[in-house]
Amino acid sequence: MSKKIILLSVVSSYTLFAETLETKKIIVPGDQYIAQEIASASSKEIYTAKDISRSGSSSLFNFLSQHTSINILPSYGNKSAPLIDIRGYGIESGYQNVVVTVDGERINNIDMSAQIIGSIPLSSIANIEIIRGSGSIRHGDGAMGGVINITTSDYIENSIQTSFGSDGLNNNNINIGYKGEKFSIGLSASDDSNDGQSKVDTQGNKAESTNQYNKLKINIDPTNDLNIKLVSSNVRSNLFYVGALTKAEFDTDPSQNSGNKYTNYDYNIDRNSIGLYYKINPLVNVKMSYFQENRSNHFIPSYSSANIVYDYDTEGFNLTLPFVGEKLTITPGFELLNGQRKDSVGKVTKDNKAYYVETEMQVNTKTIISAGARREQVDYKYNGSSALATDESLNAYDIGVNYAVNDQLSVFSNYNQAFQAPDVDRFFVGVYAPPSWALSGRAFNGFIDPAKSNTLNIGLTYYTKQNNLSLTSYYSKVEDEIFYNPSSFLNENIDNSKKYGLELQNTMQLNDKLSASLTYNYVKAEIGSNAQGLTDGNDMPGVPRQMVLVNINYQFVTNGYVSISHAWKEKTYIFSDFANSNSQKQPQYNSTDLSFNYGVNNFKMTNKMEVFGAITNIFEQKNAVQSYANALYPFNFERTFMAGLKINF
Repeated sequence: MSKKIILLSVVSSYTLFAETLETKKIIVPGDQYIAQEIASASSKEIYTAKDISRSGSSSLFNFLSQHTSINILPSYGNKSAPLIDIRGYGIESGYQNVVVTVDGERINNIDMSAQIIGSIPLSSIANIEIIRGSGSIRHGDGAMGGVINITTSDYIENSIQTSFGSDGLNNNNINIGYKGEKFSIGLSASDDSNDGQSKVDTQGNKAESTNQYNKLKINIDPTNDLNIKLVSSNVRSNLFYVGALTKAEFDTDPSQNSGNKYTNYDYNIDRNSIGLYYKINPLVNVKMSYFQENRSNHFIPSYSSANIVYDYDTEGFNLTLPFVGEKLTITPGFELLNGQRKDSVGKVTKDNKAYYVETEMQVNTKTIISAGARREQVDYKYNGSSALATDESLNAYDIGVNYAVNDQLSVFSNYNQAFQAPDVDRFFVGVYAPPSWALSGRAFNGFIDPAKSNTLNIGLTYYTKQNNLSLTSYYSKVEDEIFYNPSSFLNENIDNSKKYGLELQNTMQLNDKLSASLTYNYVKAEIGSNAQGLTDGNDMPGVPRQMVLVNINYQFVTNGYVSISHAWKEKTYIFSDFANSNSQKQPQYNSTDLSFNYGVNNFKMTNKMEVFGAITNIFEQKNAVQSYANALYPFNFERTFMAGLKINF
């Protein structure tokens, strides 16, 4: 009961909040996520389905790039598996320092492949939680920069949604659901396509993408204390994307393809899971989940006709036994994650096994202290050879405090240790034989060390009816940061590096109808002492120092909203420029977007009808990812339009 009192005291200025909170999974009807942020000892941001709907975004990639604080760019043109960076680990491989989960299950890969988020329909997402500089206790390997938790809806509603727009955009989604007293079932199916902004390639292919996504969720409640969840999903995606342009070509016409054919990727993903929740007694419950995924990637690069095939088999098991008392919560857990990849030249495995415990204690009516520790064992093996096998034992810990100064203001701090075990590709250099340039073998690169980070976060949250402010400063000391050395063409460790910065988010309710928000990030990522001859004190390439997001939202009628937003990210050094001397820079990112959303309740035979639309990149800013000198991969360089309709039955 005491923990409920502290949380209520912090948010009491919000009269719309209910007067009861659920301990641990803090739920405040009306605005549950504000309470989560206020009571947390870590820096986080949370976006709801309403935020996503009002954004006017046509894909998860577009929403994350235009409306959140993370640095995200297409992976050399591929938006389906984009490059993600949180807190200065670099756009080239920062995604390996971010754990991404969907409904609690990791989607990180064991190799250099980025997380495939493009297959997740934006309309299926219930909320997105971004944790910065923490999360290593629950999520372990790779959570040095932070965690992105995506939760999909249960699809209980019956609805259809369709949208269309520029460049052949056509997105269609249907949800069918039923909820009974002891049983619920929901099915979501979507079919998305886009012709892309670039011109056809030398083979007559458009820079197009198609994605079919189906997900079935079943909830069974045999008793009041037992819940069983069954989930099955499948994804079929195919996309073509343009290769690199020279700077002159990009400046002249970013829609051209430099006289080359497009790279073609094809994803086939099947995932099944089962979860169980059982309340043993009023204080203790047990949670178990198991998932199994089969995935096949077919890759035909622009420089060859070779069809490179990767087959993945992944399975994971999680067990937690939360104890939830009035003043103390203890959550011990066990996690297994076994990953295997097969291709034309061999089989490689990465197996993770971890034990952890998280605690949270209310010291008094104003103070909550959290702490946790994790021990993780990581085992590698290539083609079953003991000579090419190794293992690592790694530790993470976290301690934090949240103090409510008064009803509106709380301050927090936490100290976090995290780690990143190298992915399996870091140990090898691929051999690509001419003339087809197909993968013909792997040369052993040598085992490299895991990376470790120690991060101190200090911040505050201030909430009133008119103003919601979150401010965090941080400092990270990193040992053995993993990077690709463009001089040696090998994967290596930088002995020491550091990252520090400031994160600000502020939302203001200017009047009954008008609100505005500002997000500002500053990050300085410095190279430290190293054995590679890199200059101590230079900036890590691929890390923009500053980024700004501005959003203005106007409620023109009761259920109607129009929003205008602008995203800006500062130019930075290209991926290979560790010397900070190249005259060419990763271009700054600019995009101004306009969206509208209008809903009508009880419209004749429907429960609700919603009309929405957006104009993206109004001023046609030229945006691109630049990896090396004269290697630019253009995206979002034209003005585009989108309009759609959603009907709930």
